Amino acid sequence: MKKLIVAFIAVCIVATMGFVGVGCTTAAETETTAAGEAAETTAAGEAAETTAAPVAGGELKIALVPKVVHPWFDIVNIGAQEMANLLTENTNTKVTVEYIAPASADVAEQNMILQNAAAKQVDGIIIDPLDVDGSAQVFEEIQAQGTLITLFDLAPFDDWTSVCATDVDMVEYELTRLMDLLGEEGKVAIMQGFPTAPSHKQRYDLFKKLIPERYPNIELIEGGVDNDDMETARQQAAATIAANPDLDGYIMCDAAGPVGIGQAIKEAGKVGEIKVVGIGEMTSILDLVKEGVLESTVYIYPDMQGSYSVMLHYMNYLGVPIPKMVDMGVAYIDQTNVDEYLNRFTTTG
Repeated sequence: MKKLIVAFIAVCIVATMGFVGVGCTTAAETETTAAGEAAETTAAGEAAETTAAPVAGGELKIALVPKVVHPWFDIVNIGAQEMANLLTENTNTKVTVEYIAPASADVAEQNMILQNAAAKQVDGIIIDPLDVDGSAQVFEEIQAQGTLITLFDLAPFDDWTSVCATDVDMVEYELTRLMDLLGEEGKVAIMQGFPTAPSHKQRYDLFKKLIPERYPNIELIEGGVDNDDMETARQQAAATIAANPDLDGYIMCDAAGPVGIGQAIKEAGKVGEIKVVGIGEMTSILDLVKEGVLESTVYIYPDMQGSYSVMLHYMNYLGVPIPKMVDMGVAYIDQTNVDEYLNRFTTTG
């Protein structure tokens, strides 16, 4: 990975030769797919905005703002800090990333963090928004000041650039593997994440649409709302399991869900009886995969979401056109490869 990123930095630096010192206001919209250790860029359509390019060198200050304090976001920060260090070591620009996580999943708190970061005159902000509509005015005010804002863990929309694994890919992977385990029949509960979070809502809506269309022998029931909190997920799943002794499977829309659901299944003594494919790759999820409580989990490359987000801000800083979207792709983590990821990601939960 490090060799790939260093090579990528070199390519970006060469690409800046025709841009550095020249104001750059738009960039042709492209879509970049980066899965594992590969990156592929294809032309897209409408332009994505960047800010004016300063002279190379100096310092690039970036704020990284997740939805809430959460171990999944720790992995995003790991990738962001690694890229900042690599850029600092291999270029003449000092790149720093300040990780600022809201204590609770609260839109007003997240907006305040954004405003405080802008007041510190950071050069860029990377954010996973809790509520796009609730933060739209703050986004626009900050970007109008010349501070680039990019999104992660959320598909791009309007003029915003994003680094993510697409919700369609995540839902397809999670759903397809679970249906294979169930033989496309049985009772399945679905747990929502934080209801106004765009990525969580999009996944939930996709599940609700696709399951009746594709799997007529699946009875889909509501399985609670976890609000991106693992303990809430456990409580909601425990209540759902108790009320539905014939439950065959569980799906979820965020990384708190598989932890709480897995713990509730263990407490109910139904490991192996209730099939679960998780989403996310923090330590608590990987432990459940290794134990066999979760059959597998969908890896959405949070570390690379962090690293590529920082790279986009560095490219913009140099005046290089940035893509509209960087698509990480997805993969499975199961008992055959879980130890590799346990060694790579050590999180607080």
